Amino acid sequence: MAFSKEFLKKEFARDYSRYYEVDLFRREGFSRRTCSECGKGFWSVEERSTCGDSSHEPYSFIREKPVKISYPDFWKKFEGFWAKNGHHIAPRYPVISRWRDDLYFTIASIVDFQRIESGRVVFESPYSPLVVPQMCLRFNDIANVGVTGRHFSCFMMAGQHAFDCAKTGYWKNECIGYNFTFLQEVLGIPKEEIIYGEDVWSLPDFSSFGPCIESFSRGSELVNSVFTEFRRGHNDEIQPLEMQVIDVGWGFERLLWYYTGAPSAYDAVFPTQLEFMKKKSQMQFNEELINRYSRIASGLDVESVVSMTAEKEKIAKTLGIGLDELEKSIAPMQGLYAIADHSRALLFAINDGAIPSNTSGGYNLRVLARRAFSFIEQFGFGFSLFELMASHASELRPLFPELSENLVEVQDVIEAERHRFAASNAKAKKLAGEIVARNKPLSSAEMSTLYESQGVTPEIIERAGRDSGRKIEVPTDFYRKLTEKHGGAKKEDKPYAKSFEFLTPTKLIYYEQPTLTVLDARIIAIVGEKVALDQTVFYPEGGGQAADKGTLGGHPVQYAEKMFGVVVHHLDDASDLKVGMTVRLELDWARREALMRHHSATHVMIQTARRVLGNHAWQTGAEKDVDEAHVDITHYARLTAEQAAEIERRANEIVLAGLPIYMREMDRGEAEGKYGFRLYQGGGAIGRKLRIVEIAGYDVQACGGVHMANTSKIGLIKILGSESIQDGVVRIRYAAGMKALEHLQKQEMMVAEAATALTSSKQALASSAKKVVVEFSTERKKRELTEEQLAELFANRIVAEARKVGVSTVDAVGLSYENAVVEKIVLKVVEKNPALAAVISNSSGFVAAAAGGKSGRNATEILRLKGAKGGGSGEFARGKIGASN
Repeated sequence: MAFSKEFLKKEFARDYSRYYEVDLFRREGFSRRTCSECGKGFWSVEERSTCGDSSHEPYSFIREKPVKISYPDFWKKFEGFWAKNGHHIAPRYPVISRWRDDLYFTIASIVDFQRIESGRVVFESPYSPLVVPQMCLRFNDIANVGVTGRHFSCFMMAGQHAFDCAKTGYWKNECIGYNFTFLQEVLGIPKEEIIYGEDVWSLPDFSSFGPCIESFSRGSELVNSVFTEFRRGHNDEIQPLEMQVIDVGWGFERLLWYYTGAPSAYDAVFPTQLEFMKKKSQMQFNEELINRYSRIASGLDVESVVSMTAEKEKIAKTLGIGLDELEKSIAPMQGLYAIADHSRALLFAINDGAIPSNTSGGYNLRVLARRAFSFIEQFGFGFSLFELMASHASELRPLFPELSENLVEVQDVIEAERHRFAASNAKAKKLAGEIVARNKPLSSAEMSTLYESQGVTPEIIERAGRDSGRKIEVPTDFYRKLTEKHGGAKKEDKPYAKSFEFLTPTKLIYYEQPTLTVLDARIIAIVGEKVALDQTVFYPEGGGQAADKGTLGGHPVQYAEKMFGVVVHHLDDASDLKVGMTVRLELDWARREALMRHHSATHVMIQTARRVLGNHAWQTGAEKDVDEAHVDITHYARLTAEQAAEIERRANEIVLAGLPIYMREMDRGEAEGKYGFRLYQGGGAIGRKLRIVEIAGYDVQACGGVHMANTSKIGLIKILGSESIQDGVVRIRYAAGMKALEHLQKQEMMVAEAATALTSSKQALASSAKKVVVEFSTERKKRELTEEQLAELFANRIVAEARKVGVSTVDAVGLSYENAVVEKIVLKVVEKNPALAAVISNSSGFVAAAAGGKSGRNATEILRLKGAKGGGSGEFARGKIGASN
């Protein structure tokens, strides 16, 4: 059998006494049995045929009168048990995993202690054993949230972890022993109702795996205890890991649900929020029917059913009601459940520095926000999403006080998102009505295009169907597939990289002597025109800082990059160089100094932008070149002139303060403990040692760049402009030092020239320019009228011709019209016939594409197929043939 989880399950089951049996089982009378349903091994005190999984056994822990206890108070019980039993209680980590470049969100408590080194996962923990109240975000079950009674997008994984277990003596016996005591003492479960199931956990590549023991009671899986102790060998043998790790994920919401016996997990976790929403909504809820529905729905998985409509009809029949009554009575409550979850997820994410957007992880947050706004609008609930977020923050203050401290900023972000939703919602509802009228089922791909280009959600489609009396099937896996699309970008492989993989790492003299400009070095490898040395003064491109230039043995160095710890110097010609030769390096100091100024200025700008804009402002990218630099900041709106001026003013105050800039190496764990995860503005941790750059008393970052020794050496910082480069990301361009002065001088000359051209003085330039602008605007309006008429005529002709020949996509090339006219033509074509898509180019190579709402096409894809470089949305895109990216 091939190496797989199934293979490992059989291997471990064959020797179950080694992998699963613990002292507790023998001491308390647990016997091993085999599940008649799934074939898994399991351990129980009483004779039974199934392993206790909810797929084999219904929930039987629901109470007629649920226990009342708040989320923070139940945490006190949980925390108290583990603290009493020698576990350190660690504070939660952010829900945005800044320390892992391969993840956007913290998806499990063990992620807190994982770092990536040379492509491998390693562990970094300040304590062992420990327990952490880690809030996690996952988006693969969005369609289930609010519907099933047990799914969450935001949940606490109360992590119980131990590291280097072979040395500490904390392993399976100790772990399952504590597990058993907790289940009995805190949850009050008699041992006859506890079942331990055998399973296997692994990373996809089997670089880490091990047996895991699941704990069940009354149909509920309460916890999974993973014992990570093996890895896959080169010949598919099972090899021991250097470090054994215990990874126990206590699903806190599940535990609280079990403890209270509430009808659903939402009733157990969000009683305060549900009571508030019910009161504000002024709706009458059939509590008896909702409770009966919850017992059935708790075993439902939306994505596992072929037809959600058929599943709802089956549930309605079981409840003895019609489908219409089910929708009328249950759907509003499902909306409240989903809003309770989504509002908490958004609160944690925004508090921890993420914002809803159309890119990366922000995309998932926008999906949650719009789903919540859609429910509020659909059912006419009389509360705002932010009111729910504030309620969560208030209730969770004893556990997470930071949520209350940042509420003003959270409100700004969520209100901006609400306005965006309102602006697109009317159009989305109109389009949904047209789609329902077609009376055809939608595929996941079609639903994704509708959402991304028009903001149409499955809930809007379903509502349009109910309003028109039509049934329309919406794909049940839509949300999972949508969120899976928005992952990290893959790094480009360079074919020559392997040639440098096993060389001795280059000694980086630019760290030891940052002002050294001349150095003799020995050549250790040559690959084409690329040269590696034993040491270098040339800084390789990295962290957004451009590479140094100069000469190597008299040859111009065009570029430098680092791979596998080796600095690779790119030359025009290396034919006269040989391995073993000693060559002289001469650095272009003027270039290096400008880069250093801009890099240090970037650190000042990042910190200053955060202090002006708020805690959500994080760096998403940066570039430090010779003439100017820019930094990309997460922000939910364009920068105002006042905000830009304030950032510039404060940044220059830091320059004038003459703060020392310290650079030093620190152990990664020590640095994270001292400075937190703001360290990782430029990306996640890459080694056990971090190079820390600190602007005394102002900013600290992990950074591999070269810097000035004092902020006063940066010189004047001048903002050159700002723009929104994508939804939720603002780019700030600036220059520092002499480059800033050069910019100001050019600006002064332009002002003088403009004043002369307008026969005005500099002081009166503004009023003179305003007069010219008014005159120009009048002429432009006249011209636009002509363009509008021209576009109208051409669009009418295109639509008529398309109808005549029966085509669905119109392609016209080589027109002599200006760009603005071309844009208007394609937009008018799809406005007149939404079933059409149009792409038109003019003689200068400009291309505009538009896709009608009924065309099933995507404008950006049409643009790409045309061979044009550009961008836009699924509805409209523009670009240029032959342009570079």
